[in-house]
Amino acid sequence: MNFKRERIDLKGSQVEIISIQTNEQNSFTRAALLEFRALMDELRDDRSVKAVAFASENEKFFSNGVDAATIATTPSEHLAEEMGEIVKFFGHLLQFYKPLVCEISGHAMGGGAVIALACDFRFMLNQKGRVSFTEVFFGLPLPGVFIDKLKYTVSPSHLNDMVYGETYKAQEALSAGFVNAIADSREDLRKLTMRKLEALTRIPSSAFIHTKASLLHETVSRIEFHAKATDKNFSDPTIRGNLMEAMKSFTEGRRPKFSD
Repeated sequence: MNFKRERIDLKGSQVEIISIQTNEQNSFTRAALLEFRALMDELRDDRSVKAVAFASENEKFFSNGVDAATIATTPSEHLAEEMGEIVKFFGHLLQFYKPLVCEISGHAMGGGAVIALACDFRFMLNQKGRVSFTEVFFGLPLPGVFIDKLKYTVSPSHLNDMVYGETYKAQEALSAGFVNAIADSREDLRKLTMRKLEALTRIPSSAFIHTKASLLHETVSRIEFHAKATDKNFSDPTIRGNLMEAMKSFTEGRRPKFSD
């Protein structure tokens, strides 16, 4: 199973914690993301579930993003479909209007940071884990829909560093505004998550859902615009070639040799 599900009753309200367990790095193939999407659709339609949290029991990774080995062996004609699924899933999560909490207990790199960004609240373990939007280091322009959400998530003084792949430790991510709080142990991290989930369940679902829809309206309204730009980027032979070289070099443990 790629996802472990735990249903919890909080003073009469149901919440669900989804732990990512796709592989040793918690990376995502397109198939895994489609499975994740179907799971979220189920929770969206389940009126008994008031809030959802993402987590990981992996000692090192929350998620290392899109699976490099899969991308490195994907035929060029299917590259946009395989690589682009994380962008589509992000847009889908933005339109999941129930509360979303993210528990970052390890590295959240590339697509892992993207999943965290899609959530309403983020808590991070103050140990070895790092957060970074690494897309540019793989030859990919950071999708505009990610940037739109980052613009009102992080401090303006950190925005440029974050979109160009700066790596953040927990305390740094807190200072930048990317995470809401940090904890020194997994136990304390879970307490932060549960405390927030309990607080969120006290808000009537209709009030939260409509408020969140209003908050994200501008970003959601631009999803299609950014999707076209992303598709255009994937059709660029230079960008596509750089991505394939980056993924291949990553799996081979060497520095990439980009064409520009």
